[in-house]
Formats: sequence, C-alpha cells, structure tokens
Amino acid sequence: MSLNLVSPGVKVREVDLTVGRADAANDQVGAIAGPFEMGPVNVPILIETEQDLLKTFGKPLSTDAQYDYWLSASSYLSYGGILRVVRTDGPALNNANDAGSSSVQVNSYEDYVNNHSTSTAWKFASRNPGKWANNLKVCTIDGAADQILNLTSTTGLAVGMGVTQSIEGRISVGAGTTSAYTGVIRGVITEVSADKYVTIKVTDTVAADNSTYAAAEYEQGGALSFYAPSTSTTTPTVGIATTAGTVDTAFDITISGIVTTGVQVNDVVTVTGGNSTVATGTKVLNVGASVITVDQAITGISTAGDGAVFTFSRDGAPVTVNTNTIIARTAAGLTTTTINSGTVTDWYDMQTLGLTNSTVYWKSLAPKPGTSQYASERSAKNDEIHVVVVDDTGSVTGTAGNIIEKHTNLSKAKDATVSPTEAIYYKDLVSNNSENVFVGGAPTGVVGGTSGGTGTTFTATGVGNWGSDAQGVTFAVEGSKTYTLTAGQNYTASGGFAATLANIVSSYDLFTNVAEYPINFLINGPSGGDTIFESQAKANKLIAIANVRKDCIACISPHRAGVVNVSNSDTQTDNILNFFNGLTSSSYAVFDSGYKYMFDRFTNSFRYVPCNADVAGLMARTSLNQFPWFSPAGSSRGAINLAVKLAYNPTPAQKDLIYPKRVNPIVAQSGAGIILFGDRTGLAKASAFDRINVRRLFLTIEDSIERAAKDQLFEFNDVITRSNFVNIVEPYLRDVKAKRGITDFVVICDETNNTPDIIDSNQFKADIFVKPARSINFIGLSFVATRTGVSFEEVVGNV
Repeated sequence: MSLNLVSPGVKVREVDLTVGRADAANDQVGAIAGPFEMGPVNVPILIETEQDLLKTFGKPLSTDAQYDYWLSASSYLSYGGILRVVRTDGPALNNANDAGSSSVQVNSYEDYVNNHSTSTAWKFASRNPGKWANNLKVCTIDGAADQILNLTSTTGLAVGMGVTQSIEGRISVGAGTTSAYTGVIRGVITEVSADKYVTIKVTDTVAADNSTYAAAEYEQGGALSFYAPSTSTTTPTVGIATTAGTVDTAFDITISGIVTTGVQVNDVVTVTGGNSTVATGTKVLNVGASVITVDQAITGISTAGDGAVFTFSRDGAPVTVNTNTIIARTAAGLTTTTINSGTVTDWYDMQTLGLTNSTVYWKSLAPKPGTSQYASERSAKNDEIHVVVVDDTGSVTGTAGNIIEKHTNLSKAKDATVSPTEAIYYKDLVSNNSENVFVGGAPTGVVGGTSGGTGTTFTATGVGNWGSDAQGVTFAVEGSKTYTLTAGQNYTASGGFAATLANIVSSYDLFTNVAEYPINFLINGPSGGDTIFESQAKANKLIAIANVRKDCIACISPHRAGVVNVSNSDTQTDNILNFFNGLTSSSYAVFDSGYKYMFDRFTNSFRYVPCNADVAGLMARTSLNQFPWFSPAGSSRGAINLAVKLAYNPTPAQKDLIYPKRVNPIVAQSGAGIILFGDRTGLAKASAFDRINVRRLFLTIEDSIERAAKDQLFEFNDVITRSNFVNIVEPYLRDVKAKRGITDFVVICDETNNTPDIIDSNQFKADIFVKPARSINFIGLSFVATRTGVSFEEVVGNV
C-alpha cells in the first residue's frame, strides 16, 4: 500500500474480507386479498395472529360467503405463519361521516394525508370504509360557556345574541379589602335549549368607568340574571310590553327627540306623569345613543305616547340632559319574553356526551377545557378541546355506550406542543393515533349577535380560526357537540360483500413488487367468482405473479361449485380435472383437491372452506419445525388443522387420476386424520421442480445466496472478491447438505466463468451446481415366500 508519509511514522490500514453472509431466509409469509368488514383498503397489512385479523379486518360474515376469505386467512395463521392481508376495494365502499355524505372514501392513512386531510365537507369520518362505523359517535367539548340559566321561556332567543348583565353590588374579593362591583357583564348565547335554558359564553366585564374585570372574579357568589337584549335599537323583541301591564326586568326605554348625553350607569331613575310606575331604587344599567337600559320593572305603560317623564339623579342631585322627557318605547305586535333566572350552575358540570343509550358527564372524563399553557404563553385563549369516540349502539364493540377512545387536553392551535417532540394539535393527534376516526374540516364557532341596550354588535371572537398558530389568537368556541357518523357502506348498495374479480386482481397486483413486499405464499382463498372461468382467471393471475416474482408459490384450490355440495365423487373428480386443466403450468404453483368442513365460532356453525391456505400453512409449518426442503405432505407433516371432514375425499382410483394432473389429493385416512397426500407442483412436464420440496429448496438457497451476492456489488471482479464469495456460499451449502436438503454441490466462481469479456462488461458470474434430495412418492414392498431349505442368497435379486 502507498504510505503517503512525509516524516517517519506508522500507517495502519484495515481491509475487510468478510463482506457478505448467506443468512437463512424467512419463508413463512403468506399473502391474501379479499373483501373484509373493515380495515384499510388496498394496503398489505402484516397480521400475526387471529386476534390481529379480527381487530384489523373485523369478523367473518355470512353475507356473500365473505367468511371464505376470513377463515382462509385464519386457517393459514393457525400453522404459525404470518400473513399480508389486503382489503379489496369496491365501487360502493364509503366511510361513515358526520355529514351523511355517500361520497367519502378514505382508504388508508396515506390516502387521508394525500387526498382528504384538507377536506371541509365533513368534520369526522370513520378510519376506513364500511357500514361498521355507522352510528359511531364523536363527542367534543371546549370552553364555550361559563354559565347555564334556567328560564321560564326562551322565545325570541337565538345562538349568537349578545347579552348584558348588571353586576351592581356583587362582592369583589380583593387582597385584604372587600368592595362591590359596578357595571355589567357582557356575553354571547351559545346554546338555546327546548328545555328553557340558555348557555352563555362571557366575553368581558365592563365597569362603570369602562375598565375590565378578570373573568374569574365574576364567577364568585350566587345567581346571575342574564337577560336577552333587543336585536336593534328601534325594534326590540325582548323585554317590551305590547299592552298595558308590566315591562320585564332590564327594560329598554327610549328618549324622544333627545340624546342621552349626561346619563351614566347607576343613575337613579324616577318617573312622573302618564300611567307608568318605576320601582324605588331603579338604576340605569347601560346607556346608548338613544336607548337607556334600567334594572327593574316599569308598570302601567299603555301606549308609546304615554307622556311619562323619566328623571335621572346622581347622589341625590338631578342629572341634566337636553330635556328630561324620556318616553317608554313600546311597539304593537312585539313579542314579550319573560326571562327569570334560576339557580346558576357551572356550564361544564352540566354537559353530557349526547348519547342515546347512556348518560355520561364530561366532568367524569376530564377537567373543563380552557387555555393550554402553550397558548397562554403566546397570548392565546380558548384553545383546549376534548375528543371522545363512543360506540353508542354497541355495534362495534358489543357494548352500548362504550367509550372506545378518549383524547383530552388537545389544542386548536396547529403549532401547540407539550414537549419538543409531543404535538397536541387536535386534528393531527386524533388522525394519527385514533383507531376509529379521521378529522376533517374544523367548526367555525358561534356567530355574532347584538348587544342589549347599546346597539353594538357582539361578534364571536376567532370565527373559523381553528388550525391557526397560537400566537395572539383567541380561538373560536363551539361548546359541547356530538357528531353521529352515518352513510358508511360496504361493497354493494345493499350492504353486501361481493367484491368484483377486477378489484380482487388489482389487490393481488400490489404483490408484484418484490422489493416492497417479501412473501412466500400467494393464497388464493375462495373461488374468483360464480363461474369456473372467473375462478380460473383469478388462479392464473396468482400463478402469473408468482412466475414474475420467482420467490413464492401460488396455492390454488378447485372451483367451489365443482366440489362443495356435489354428491357424486366421480363428478367431483371430473370437475376438479376440468378446473386445473385450464391453469398455467408452473413450478411456482401448488394445486390441491380439497374443501374442509370447519367450525365458525362467530356464527356457531360449520363452513366449507378451501384448503389452499392450509397447504400454504403446511409449508410454513414445515419451515418452522424442520426445513423448507422437507416435503409438507404425509402423516408426519401434512395434517390439516381445524378440519372435521372433506367435501371431496378421493378414492385410490380417483387419486390416480388427479395426481398425474398436478393435483395434490387431500384425504381423510383412518388413524391419521385429514392430511395432504401429495407434493407435486403445478409444473406439467417431468422435472426435479415438479416436487414441492425441490422447488422450495431452490427458493430458499436462491434467496439466501442472492442476498450474499448483493454485498459484492460495486466491488472489483478480481481473485479476492471471487474467493470471498465462494467462501460465503460453500459453507452455507455444506450446512444445507448436512441438513438433508441436497446430496452434493459445486460452486464455480473463478477466471473460467469470469472471463475478460465478463469483467469488462462489469459483470460477475458464479455457477452453482446442486443435486437436490428427492422425497419419496412411491414405495414398493415385495413379500416373498420361500421353501424351508432355500437359501436367501439364491432368491435375492430375482424378485
């Protein structure tokens, strides 16, 4: 090596001649596609146990014999293998959603991120398509309201109306001092109930000197008597008597031809003239440009021209206005609404999840949402929200009212976090972590309304700003909401599971990518359709994929109608031969004759299920318990799991007909049970590869040595690299030989097959010669009777 040293010294170089290794292959991964009750669509999901299958794809169903797919998958898993399951697409598939739309299909999380995360057509949708999520409920709550008031009537009230409440005389608890409030509280109605109560979101409190009280201060003490205001300065709808009688508490009065300059909150009001009477101690609550709000009832008003003169005084002295003639405003035909407050209850303590089959209070699940620390540090408000998913009817979990997910203390702020790595933005967190729902468009919050007595408009702060960054934002509030998911649909308009052959084939096409999805068995499952031609088309598609991949085996059972419920076994034999005669010759396929009768615990009934998943399972189990190059057939390794009986149990004569035609019999043998009784591949010509054990031997050693060869890429094609490769492959093949997979081998990787032309074209060649071990398919036993005096040496070899 070149030292490249300028001054005396020592240079150390390390050369790695150990690059590459032939590792044993994992050859127990199956693959199946079909219609399932739930789960992501057209995404190969790795399933390890039957419980995983049930949780991800739902249970087996009788509709359109969907159980065939589910029980096939379950059968394969029972042998110890793992499975890639693809839920097939369908034209009618639709996600349940709160908008009740029949055009919402979110197939997977990737589909949601790429195509649906910005949708505003729905606020919540089920995690994947199907009727399974219909009637699932998503309940949300934020800090929308502070007080709940019981009223004698809610006529004329609406969400978004502004309200004003006097806090005159309320006790302010100070630091070492006690004083009384003056002024008003202002808010917005966020809910109007048919049960005669309203919920109020308080926006601010304004003192007589226009200063603002802290929100916590006005929650001290007893009842608040909120009243609904007029909706305009000229046409009030609340608090006005239309005939002679009593005007409601917090009555608006008008000033005829003058302005209200000079009048202040808390001025004492008296009246002279006309028929009107003002209760002693009546005070001004609010002063507008032409409207004054007072805090007590005014009685005796008969007409707008009553002639009553209202006088204002402050500290015993008259208040001067342009004139002292103030006329009570009335209008014919206006509706009187009497609002009498009862006991005030904290709004959050009264909120329930809005369920049909149970009553659950939000306070039992989480504290009242408000403003998160993250938002508070950035001058933001009202960002916290709780989200709960409930199986109200019990259709998903079997328990009505079951709370299946709870996501609390989330934020409406897109950038909100609780740590550098833990974000709490409600849309992302729920969509990323929920097992049942995705989040769509955000609510807009409550709308604006009109304030009482002042003529100014309340506008709900932050309308439509969910998903904004937190800095300086007061987020829109929505209150307690319950969203019911509906319109979820299965594969047909009637809710069936009849997936089309085209969609099933498209699902299997996902497995053509060898690098993305390593698999060992393509499981056909049930027939491809109602006709034998559809079933043959599906089987040939799987064989074609296996032929392209050259690293897996397609497992095929006969057309269902040709075997199940066919009483004549000769007819069954003819049907089986007719079906398999139409399939492509390939050593990458294995055909079987059977449909097994097995118990379905979900319906407490027995079903006929194709055995191709069992054949794949037998090969996987053989790999786990012995080695891939052992035959999976026979009484030692070929026992079929969960089988009670067979739809077709061939006689010896019938086995002689189907076995030469590439079909492996599955038989019920006395004392052995139901077993696979053949190890042929689907190859029609005579070859070592017409046996399952030989095909699987080569799949195994090819995969292992190929991975070792990849480590030689971009190395030099010289003696060192070639020797290194030989030193990797030979020990591996010696190990396979010792384990009875091969009887002999030779590895050639030198200048004889790596000629200058090969080297100059950047190629590397190795020739590996293998003598596979053969499984015993035919046994001949000759029993010879001899005379007593005959020597055995005389007769041996003559039989």
